[in-house]
Amino acid sequence: MKPQEYKWNEKLWKPIVRPPRNCYHLKDLGNDLFKIKDTITKRTDFEIYNNRNQKLQCSLFEPIKMQGNPHPCMIYLHGNSSSRIEAFTIIEYLIPANISVCGIDLSGSGLSEGEYISLGFHECHDVVCLYDYLRENKSYITSIGLWGRSMGSVTAILAAYNNIDFKVLVCDSPFSNLTLLCKELAKTNYKIPNCCFNCFWCYVKSKIHQEVQFNIDELNIVQIIQVLPQDVHILFLSAQQDDLIRESRPKLLMKQFRGQNKELFSFEGTHNSKRPAKIMEDSVAFVLKAFGQNVWTASNIKYAMKYSQNQLSKQVPLLKGDKRSVQPHMEKEDY
Repeated sequence: MKPQEYKWNEKLWKPIVRPPRNCYHLKDLGNDLFKIKDTITKRTDFEIYNNRNQKLQCSLFEPIKMQGNPHPCMIYLHGNSSSRIEAFTIIEYLIPANISVCGIDLSGSGLSEGEYISLGFHECHDVVCLYDYLRENKSYITSIGLWGRSMGSVTAILAAYNNIDFKVLVCDSPFSNLTLLCKELAKTNYKIPNCCFNCFWCYVKSKIHQEVQFNIDELNIVQIIQVLPQDVHILFLSAQQDDLIRESRPKLLMKQFRGQNKELFSFEGTHNSKRPAKIMEDSVAFVLKAFGQNVWTASNIKYAMKYSQNQLSKQVPLLKGDKRSVQPHMEKEDY
């Protein structure tokens, strides 16, 4: 391999699975008790272990008046190069609605253990482990939904694929196919022509498989979203000036999801810009409607855990891209 080709390979695979890590201190999470629009909120920090025995750092934000009383919870899933601090972007909107928020540093991110990220492949199992923890230790929490941004939104879709108890999803800027996304980024960010990309992409995939133990080809979210349970409620958020995840990607995912309970909110902004207050308020309204008022009643609490830690030790495989799997029609270059 020529030195220049090796340099291109390093530029491709390393940023995918080891972007800059968001390092912070616990004090950056603020006070244990604080007020949001006259709602006193308590933060409880805790640790869990995922199915790969990595320690993960989590924080549960609850309205004081709802502690011990039946109410729902949204797990917030951050993007790459981020952490549970990002959960504050939704806390100010959900807490006044008496919905708790649980933030997590996904494996390989923030203060959690793990050398690499996997764009949702391993992280989705972190989420199922967190679900089991909340079911075991917070029995008064009724329904549990997922709110993710970028990598976190893909993680939410994969977690719902692995656990049928996730019925409410908010997916902010999800990609639809990781391979095609990487190809586009290689061309626009590093000026790597398609012919060169195709030549050494097999090496890149092999290197990621060797270092992180996942197959990039399995992160075909367009394919996976088609087999989610149709009673799932999904809200897609899309920034109109996003130059990383084009507007067509969330639209494609919504089209391919076979359920009827789906919406897409489009708004002015970029991939990382602050979401407009109106969009956030409308998103909370979607979540409230999706949960339904019965989630505030004790009779709706579920005690059974469908996925134990023992079951999680056996990785649930994603759909394979073979002839027998679902092969949706995709326009050229869609991801």
